[in-house]
Amino acid sequence: MAFKLKALIALGPIACFGLVLSGCGSSSSSNNSALPSAAATGTTTTPSQTSTATTVPPASPTTTATPPATSTPNPAVSPPAKASTPPAAASSSLVSNTNGGDACLPIAMPTADAVFKSAKKVFAHYFYPFPISVDNRMPVADYYNTQYLNKNGESNKWLPEGGYLRQRPLGVNTIADAHWRQLNMQHEVTAAIARGITGFTFNVMSVDQATTPTSQLHTMLSAAAAVDSRFKIIVMPDLTALGTNADAVVEIIASVAKSPAAYKLADGRLVVSAFDANIGSPAWWASVLSRLKTKGINVAFVPTFLGWTLFADLYSAVSYGLADWGTATANASDLFANDSAIAHDNNKIFMMPVDGQQYRPKNFEFWEAGNSASFRSGWMGSIEGDADWVQLVTWNDLSESSQIAPYTDTSLKRTIGTGYYDLSGYYAAWYLTGHQPTITHDVLYYFYRREPSTAKAPVQSQSDHVVGDAAENNIELLAFLTAPGELKITVGGKTFTKSAPAGMMSFKVPTQPGIPLFTLSRNGAVVFSFEGGVQIYGAGGIPSGVADMTYWSGSAAKSGICSL
Repeated sequence: MAFKLKALIALGPIACFGLVLSGCGSSSSSNNSALPSAAATGTTTTPSQTSTATTVPPASPTTTATPPATSTPNPAVSPPAKASTPPAAASSSLVSNTNGGDACLPIAMPTADAVFKSAKKVFAHYFYPFPISVDNRMPVADYYNTQYLNKNGESNKWLPEGGYLRQRPLGVNTIADAHWRQLNMQHEVTAAIARGITGFTFNVMSVDQATTPTSQLHTMLSAAAAVDSRFKIIVMPDLTALGTNADAVVEIIASVAKSPAAYKLADGRLVVSAFDANIGSPAWWASVLSRLKTKGINVAFVPTFLGWTLFADLYSAVSYGLADWGTATANASDLFANDSAIAHDNNKIFMMPVDGQQYRPKNFEFWEAGNSASFRSGWMGSIEGDADWVQLVTWNDLSESSQIAPYTDTSLKRTIGTGYYDLSGYYAAWYLTGHQPTITHDVLYYFYRREPSTAKAPVQSQSDHVVGDAAENNIELLAFLTAPGELKITVGGKTFTKSAPAGMMSFKVPTQPGIPLFTLSRNGAVVFSFEGGVQIYGAGGIPSGVADMTYWSGSAAKSGICSL
């Protein structure tokens, strides 16, 4: 019982398991979504109150104390619909143009060669029902805009929930090519590599993903091979959908074994994971792996659990490594910091979960991620805990709002869902190279919701509720600074200020109606300022009458606003 003993000493995973539901409050979409039948198949048919701050000095992740934030009421007698107009000194520095370069990242990313040369790996969990385009139509009239994000979409199927989704992928133009699905996946692979992601763990919920040559699984394998032969796919049978259908699991795994894009160890073993792996007993998995071996397929099995220390001893004999699905709360993310050491002490590799946010409109529930705090905590646990691999949960599961791929809403703005994606670049560079990246220029990120957690949602049959940690209602400004400066958040007729050192700093203030204005100043002069990309509404809720607990995010530099 070595794993359990170590876990009891560390307290982390056990405390995490007890904190909320199994897996610390997260689970696969296949377990909770009522996915549209066509979208979930293996075919590609079109479907019918106080301000807080933490700091990280540039040379170390250790937090240092800074003076408390101050709030100065503006002269306005009532909160404006938009953020207050900046003072004259700032007007010439108000950033309104967009770019896709240094406004997105405060560092120079390592080269692709450096990323793939690392012994460590970063995988993002790919959920195939949500490609960047479902139907190859122009974004303004595609299935996402007209159905998934429409409260009356799919013949009012999701009207009680206010609609199926709250976010969508960034729009892509129609492609006049029969292979448009693969070309779109190639775009996703390219985008992933650009932020230090070395592969996808590919969730598989149906055996036709193996048997259909044009399935999403096989299309992704082709896409990865076409973009960069070093970008690898780990096949992940989802046992919440497949159950203990051994024939299906064997066929799914065997179908990728000969693909050059499938991840294999140096000794030739095919790396395989499985979501909610404990649905199959250790004996059941031993039989599956034995059947694969008779086919000439030797497997390095890295099962993913919801509460991995509860199963580690039982599955040790059939496993090369171990993984957990993780959590989307900052407090629980901290508890994974020692898990890699526990696995290493038992001669197993560990794939660390890094979760951004979890919000499931379909279930009327969300987990409190603390703006970017859960995401940053998971990454720091991976770096300081010496995790062998990272699994970003997820790349694109829009039904759980956990995607780190850039996202938007029906407005199709390309500036309001870039934060988690870009932060991945910063932390992946650190994790893969072993060196904290040098901040080359100032970049400000924001993370906030467009309404408080208690806002009304009259269109829905019930209100959304928080799971685990208490809900927070804050606006976060996450600054990456080359030198000390003063941060300002202006919203709701008030201006909040915070002195910030060089390095990374999180600055939070209470949510208020309006459009936040974010400003960086030095020596009394404005360096640049910009408005957040979405308006915040008050207790009455957003005009559509549905709830939206999404953390919207973006960034800017002196050169412009990040647009991807």
